[in-house]
This record gives sequence, structure tokens and C-alpha cells, in this order.
Amino acid sequence: MKPIVICYPTQLDKEVEAINALFEAGLEVLHVRKPAYSEADMIAFIDSIDAKYHDKVALHSNLHLVELKGLRGVHFTSYNRHLIDDYSDKALPKSISVHSMSELINLSESFNYALLSPVFESISKEGYGPAIDQSVLKHYLEKNHEVPVLALGGIDHKNVDVAKELGFDGVALHGHLWAQFETDGDINGVVERFKEVTEKWT
Repeated sequence: MKPIVICYPTQLDKEVEAINALFEAGLEVLHVRKPAYSEADMIAFIDSIDAKYHDKVALHSNLHLVELKGLRGVHFTSYNRHLIDDYSDKALPKSISVHSMSELINLSESFNYALLSPVFESISKEGYGPAIDQSVLKHYLEKNHEVPVLALGGIDHKNVDVAKELGFDGVALHGHLWAQFETDGDINGVVERFKEVTEKWT
């Protein structure tokens, strides 16, 4: 699975332009995590993304908009897990955030993939480091796990090879793309960082 991208949690200048540029560069899945966005905010954000990419967008909140706007799928976090049953019969891609070995081991096969974090020291959250010993993680991932597991947290061009060696099925990019973009607003920089990790992963 190619690297996916999780957008910045708050609004950034030129963020949508950067998102469209990432899709043009080959991004296949974007997770929209905007926890403070109202339904109206989310609709406006989605509508600002080029419509031809809407089927590549997954939502972390305002999940009902996925079907309404023809989006890709839904993602469940600790904040919206109470809604999982509401979507169990819907033919939508579903993913979930997990943070421990017990959550990994008990993953329902109804999910298309899981995002495990943090795998490395987080770039966007200071002091947020690995929760699971790498040897334990590698042993689990080497076995036949039914649900693909993607690494999240501190993923960049320097450690994506380590994530691959540990046996992850994919990686999710967040801080590596957006932390610098928040400061410099350089769309080309975001795209280049995405491409660099993608090339190393694939």
C-alpha cells in the first residue's frame, strides 16, 4: 500500500492547494482530521478539494458526509468509536486508530486497515514516543495478521525503511509534511517530501 497522508488538524494557508498537488503527485488516500470543524466547515473544506479526488478522501469526523459527498471512507478514533456499529453494514472502506498491542491483537477483520501510533518519536507532538517495543511489534507483524497495519508517528524519509523492516503494510505521513509547511507554505516542499518517502517505501 502506498503511503497515505493525514492532513493538518487546523486550517493552514494554501493547505488545499498542497493537498491537490499531493494528489497530482500520486497520493491515493487522504485522511481529513479536522476535529474542531463543524459540518459546514467540513463541507466547505471538502468542496475546496478538486472533485476528481473526492473518492480518495476519508473522514475522521462528520462521518455522515462520506456518503453524501461521495468520499472514500470512514476512520474511527477514540472519539467516534461509538459509531462503529452504525457503519458495520455499509459498503465503505473503514479504518481505525490503535495505540497498543492489545488493540492490534483484537482488531476486527471488518476494518480495511489500522493506523498504529506512535511508531517513532512524533514530529508534530513533542514528547509523544513509541508505545510498543519494536521487537514485539516485528514478531506480531511477521505473523499472518488479517488487517493491514500502517505505521504513524514520526515517519519520514530517514526511518521509512525501518518501518518496512518491521513488517508494516504501509505508512501514514503527517508531521513530516506539514510541520515545515506551517512555517514556509512551500507546496513544492510538501510534494518533494511526500515523493521522497513514497520512493523509499515502494
